Amino acid sequence: MNDRVLLVLSALASSLAAWAFWHYLDRDAIDVLVLVALIGAIADNRRLRRALRQSAAGDGKR
Repeated sequence: MNDRVLLVLSALASSLAAWAFWHYLDRDAIDVLVLVALIGAIADNRRLRRALRQSAAGDGKR
């Protein structure tokens, strides 16, 4: 029973956050989503490049 209450509360909090996001940002919401996606892609690219450099450096030592 406790899990159901927590699930309903988290659903209400998520729906409230989604409503506030779209309500207050209006047309700028798309720009914010694109910016977040761009930042995520850049961060992932940097992480993958670092892993590739470490992998290439490890291959040269063998």
